[in-house]
Amino acid sequence: MSFRGSVGRMQERRIVIISTLDTKGQETDFLRKLINSRGHHTAVVDCGLLGTPGFAPEVTRQEVAGAAGTTIECLLSHHDKGLAIRAMSEGVTALLMGMHAQRGIAGVIGLGGGQGTVLATAAMKALPFGLPKVMISTVANGATAFGPFVGIRDITILHSVADILGLNAVTRRVLAEGAGAVCGMVEQATEEVATDKPTVAMTTAGVTTAGAVRIRDLLQLKGYEVVCYHCNGVGSRAMEELADEGKLAGVLDLTPHDITDLLFGGIFSASTGRMQATCRRGVPQVVVPGATDFILFGPLDTVPKPLRSRHVVIHNSLHTHVRANREEMVAVGRFIAERLCESRGPAMVLIPRRGYTQLNVLGGPMYAPDSDRGFEEGLSQELARHPDSSISVFPLELHINDAAFAEAAASCMDMVIRRGGHSTTRR
Repeated sequence: MSFRGSVGRMQERRIVIISTLDTKGQETDFLRKLINSRGHHTAVVDCGLLGTPGFAPEVTRQEVAGAAGTTIECLLSHHDKGLAIRAMSEGVTALLMGMHAQRGIAGVIGLGGGQGTVLATAAMKALPFGLPKVMISTVANGATAFGPFVGIRDITILHSVADILGLNAVTRRVLAEGAGAVCGMVEQATEEVATDKPTVAMTTAGVTTAGAVRIRDLLQLKGYEVVCYHCNGVGSRAMEELADEGKLAGVLDLTPHDITDLLFGGIFSASTGRMQATCRRGVPQVVVPGATDFILFGPLDTVPKPLRSRHVVIHNSLHTHVRANREEMVAVGRFIAERLCESRGPAMVLIPRRGYTQLNVLGGPMYAPDSDRGFEEGLSQELARHPDSSISVFPLELHINDAAFAEAAASCMDMVIRRGGHSTTRR
């Protein structure tokens, strides 16, 4: 039975299990029986390449390869493991996207080592936010970067602790935890969590949290739902994906710190396309230079030696703040102005002249108002190159975490949304 045919005849949504049945057959069978025992239906997708599958899956490896425009025999003939993994990743992603389009997926769970994790999470990253996704992995642990596996998706990573090589006291327990996790997510996902309120996205950080909380509360009183995204570089990508999908009424970019890291080598770097989706879609925007005044590095010994003579704050054992100088702030201002001048929607910049973070305050370790003025300088330079731009700029003699600044920011956000044709009623 072909996968597409079986999907078309499915009367129920299934929890998809992504595995390699030549090496993980016993473990996958154990996992699917646990999920079935909870009253859910499963569909196993086999992405194995070499040995004999441990049992007959709903989706064969031949179908996975075929979805990538190739065959298992062709992939094996190249003797190129990397090529084979890429092809099988493309195949399983295409198949799951097709299944999702037909509303055939209730949730997804994968199990595997390095290659199995790459395969399964490739498909998970293509699936939308809100669809339950669990990865039981031998490699996604504290010693391995999670970014390549998770991307900007809501993927839950469960460390297998022991290698997934046979059933034993450890693997049975971890597989049971994984089954419980995905089943619980699927069951909870049936609850209504949507809202009819227009959504405002806001970028935040610990050093701007006091202001962000006040702004959030004020916007909620005005009838908005507020979704906050950390300025870690990943948050803005998730935020701007929602903007590109037309799901945001407005963006209050309170803490675009990731732009500074993008320009000057910090560890929370934005993508090179930062702000482009929001501007292209014409989403109403209010931008504040919150936390653009420092470059973030790892532990102190990772800070380049030429920068250690600057104002440096050890934020915690993993993160070190290095004060951005005037020239760097000029570059940040120019970057933001350049992007905003491309916006098809209303945009405004608010500048808190008394400090951009909790640490950048009179008497604080990052207080350097002359450097901060570089942001205004760069912003003005770039806006002067676009005399037809309608970007409004309001410098305020306030600190970013002041209550009065929060009131100004919330009011401006509401104003630009209304100017852009949105209201606080359902869109």
